Amino acid sequence: KYHDRLCVGVLEGSSYNDLKLPEETAEHLISLVPYAEIPLLRDNWAVSPWWTDSHKYFLLGVRKTLTDMLPEFFEIENGGKYVSSELAQKVGATGMLACLNGIACMGVAQKLKDEGKITFPGGLEPKDFDLWHEYLMNQEFARAVPVGVRNGLSGGMAISMPAIAQFWQHPRKDSVVEQIILGQKRSCLAISEPHAGSDVAKIVTVAKKSKCGKYYIVNGIKKWITAGMNADFFSVAVRTGGEGAGGISFLLVDKNDPKTAEGIDVKHIKTSDAKAAATAWVYFDDCYVPVENLMGEENAGFKLIMANFNHERWLICAGVMGGIRMILKDCFLWCQQRKVFGKKLISQPVIRFKLGRMIGAIEALEGYMESLTFQMANMDHSISNMMLGGPTAILKYQTTRTMTLVVDEAVQLFGGRALTASGMGKNVEIIQRTYKFASILGGSEEIMADLGVRQALLFFPPNAKL
Repeated sequence: KYHDRLCVGVLEGSSYNDLKLPEETAEHLISLVPYAEIPLLRDNWAVSPWWTDSHKYFLLGVRKTLTDMLPEFFEIENGGKYVSSELAQKVGATGMLACLNGIACMGVAQKLKDEGKITFPGGLEPKDFDLWHEYLMNQEFARAVPVGVRNGLSGGMAISMPAIAQFWQHPRKDSVVEQIILGQKRSCLAISEPHAGSDVAKIVTVAKKSKCGKYYIVNGIKKWITAGMNADFFSVAVRTGGEGAGGISFLLVDKNDPKTAEGIDVKHIKTSDAKAAATAWVYFDDCYVPVENLMGEENAGFKLIMANFNHERWLICAGVMGGIRMILKDCFLWCQQRKVFGKKLISQPVIRFKLGRMIGAIEALEGYMESLTFQMANMDHSISNMMLGGPTAILKYQTTRTMTLVVDEAVQLFGGRALTASGMGKNVEIIQRTYKFASILGGSEEIMADLGVRQALLFFPPNAKL
């Protein structure tokens, strides 16, 4: 394991590689710890009808690639650094940035793969990429990559770039998408403001047309913008009309445009997350944005933002699933080896009860997540945003409530090691420090639960009675 770092020479007649462990294949990376893997990877479990060999090989390819990169990820996470452009491009070349952005960018990704500029995990062709591959990509990325680096690489990009790919009608669109999925440029979503978080309809950042009619002049402040410190492209909610949802537009702000860049400033926000997440204030001060950078129609941006939110909430849930399975695996391993008062932790009924609670919650959530993903993959797109907005909100609520349970139990099992940023409890320490981000970003739990019920009431039969 430490051969390359520690071996300084060999005895005469011996080979340099005599003591080196053989390189692990992707198959060896499948954990045999109970419930550490989704059903797709479990021995003797029947495969659900939506899974194929393509999905399994893709998942294992992603895991192998990420495992090889882990030392670099943790060096940045623990070193208080931003994610470098070089690392972003290294990840981009593997095709994983494209996979994290999903189906919307696969046309561009296929072109890049045909030109030899990127590879794809598991030998997959981008044209064959589906929603289940995206689900697996987000699970694996969250399972392996420390949260700060993960947010710095994809936390802003994966919730902003799909909007660019779907809603921006401009000749430069494919070029911008290409630069982002190659890691050459970075993007973020700028919705939240100091006094408008989940209540998007209350934003006050304003965009007014210039006298010449060629620009929107943007003024306002955005807050808690993930990856905002390093972003080149900002997908921004602005007010172009009156109060409420009907006056909101969606703009693409390109910091590479010198005239636009003069009106943008960013400042780092120190949060519970690592510096690598690059969370920022974004200040717009007479920021000139070409009118061609409007996504959709003027004053019709709220619907686009809400459609984008459905995807954002779903991918947050997928990431949480990956993270809490990793924690469950660590808890099982720890309880099998840790001895207290002369006995292994696992021998105590109260400990097995805690593990049982975690398993039951995670397995139930997996079924809910896969059920909703099946609907997303198969429901007619013209009605899916309307029909699935409420269920997606309820899924996010249930996902983050489950995460709270799992993290709470994990901290109790690991004790002081859960509060120590190194050693056997380092994964638990990271997640217990940052798990509330998922409960707030993309819509807080209370807002999600309320939205789910309000959406259900839209379809409530008027004559229904007990």
